Amino acid sequence: MVEVTFTPSADDYVRLQRAMYLRQLRSRRFVTRIAVLVVVAAMMAFLIVTGERVDIATLIASGGAIAGVVGLAACIFVNWLFLPRRSRALFAQQRTLHHEHHTIFDAWGMRQHSPRADIALPWDEFPYWHLARDVLLIFSNDLLAYFIPRRAMSDEQLAQAVAILTDAGVPRR
Repeated sequence: MVEVTFTPSADDYVRLQRAMYLRQLRSRRFVTRIAVLVVVAAMMAFLIVTGERVDIATLIASGGAIAGVVGLAACIFVNWLFLPRRSRALFAQQRTLHHEHHTIFDAWGMRQHSPRADIALPWDEFPYWHLARDVLLIFSNDLLAYFIPRRAMSDEQLAQAVAILTDAGVPRR
């Protein structure tokens, strides 16, 4: 059993949001959505079928792909840049996070108690977990996770929590 007590801070919440944002960027869904080669090949095929020369079709398709990648990179960068500001604003609004949280991990599941919430969830309720640089995330779904800042756990507690999650069969992602 592992017991951890912490009071989340705005910086913890920023770290949580950054970890979740990076996970989204690394997800298979995101990568498949930006499959540039497929788009380039489709553009080239379309242009060639409609009678454009191969060299012109290649130039147009490559230019379109480059513009798409640059635009996507700009969107990712702007989101990353504004993430701390948005996260701090969300933290300020979410009053349940402003109190001390007492979290227990055991073979049955996770229990978390604060003055505003009291939950007890068995491990089979969680689809997966993730250990980021600054936070341990235990996901309820792809967009919602319970979190424990790593600063709140000793190395021994973290190792025990990881062992409990692994033994319970919750997949790590």
